[in-house]
Amino acid sequence: MRTARPRTGHLSQLGARRQRAARSHARPAHAGPGAARRLDGGRRLLLARVVAVALALLGAWLPATAAHAAGTVTIADRSPKEDGGRWKLKMTINYGGTPHLAHIPMLFSFTPTMHYERALTDQSPEKPILNKIPLQNQQSINESMDVGFSDGSGKVFSITKFDFVLRRDRGFEAGEYDLVIKRASDGVQMGQKQKITLQGENEVIDRRAIVFTGEKKKKDTSADKADKADAEKSDEPAKEEEAASEPASDAAEADAPSGDLPPDEAPPPVEPKQGGCGCRLTPDEAATPLALPLVALGAAAAFARRRRARRG
Repeated sequence: MRTARPRTGHLSQLGARRQRAARSHARPAHAGPGAARRLDGGRRLLLARVVAVALALLGAWLPATAAHAAGTVTIADRSPKEDGGRWKLKMTINYGGTPHLAHIPMLFSFTPTMHYERALTDQSPEKPILNKIPLQNQQSINESMDVGFSDGSGKVFSITKFDFVLRRDRGFEAGEYDLVIKRASDGVQMGQKQKITLQGENEVIDRRAIVFTGEKKKKDTSADKADKADAEKSDEPAKEEEAASEPASDAAEADAPSGDLPPDEAPPPVEPKQGGCGCRLTPDEAATPLALPLVALGAAAAFARRRRARRG
C-alpha cells in the first residue's frame, strides 16, 4: 500500500521563500555585528578628535597667559587723596616665586582715561564746577623703579610691600588712570591692569562768555571819613603858608622889569621865504658869492698883463 505524504510542492516552497525575504527586509541594515562595530569606531574617533582640539587650545592659552601676566599686585587704596601736590600708592607685589635678584627693575605705565576739570561758567561764575572729560588715545606716563624683594640681611622674598609716589611736576593731575606694571628685563606684566583715581583740585579754567575784571568801588566807612578829616586838618597849615608867600611873589613880579620891548625897538619883520635851503644870510654873506668871481676875474686879467709885459 502507498502511504499518504504531505503535499509540499512548489507552492509551499514559494511561501517559505517569501517569508524569509520579508524577514530580511524587516531587519535594519545596521543590526548586524559589523555595522555596530563600525558605528562605535566612528564615535570613538570623533570623541578623540574633540579631546585633541581642546587640549591644543588649552596648551596654546596657558603659555600666552603666563607670558602676559605673572604674580599679583594689590593696591591698598586705589583712590588716594592729594597731599602737597603728591599722591601715594601703597602696593603689595607678589612676584609669583623667589626672584633671582634682590631688586627687580619694573616699569609703571599710567594711561590717562578721565580728566577732572574745574571751570567757571556762565551758570556758575563764582564757584567752579567739576567736569569729567573722557580721554582716548592718550600717551602713557612711564616711571621706572627698582622694586626690592630683600631685607637688610640680604634674604630674598617672593612678596614685598612697595610705596609709589606720584607728583604733579611729573605730569600727573587729578583724574582717572589705567596702571600697568611690567618687568623691565623681559616685558612680562605683573598682575592685571588696574584703574586708579587721583583725587584733588586742578587749576581753575575760566569758560565764561564775558569776563568782568573791574573792581567795585568801596563805600566810605566811618574810619575812612575820619582819615580824610585828619588829612584835611594837616593840609590847612600848608595852605596858610602858601597864602602868606603869594603876596611876596606878586610884589617881586611887579618890581621886575617887563620883558616886553617898546614898539620902536621891536625886531624888523622877517621876509617870506623865496625857496632854497630854508636858511637866511646876512647882507655881507649874501654878497660873497658874487664878489668871488669878480676877484678871480681881476686876478686873471692882472696875470695876463704881466705876461704880456714880460714878452714885450
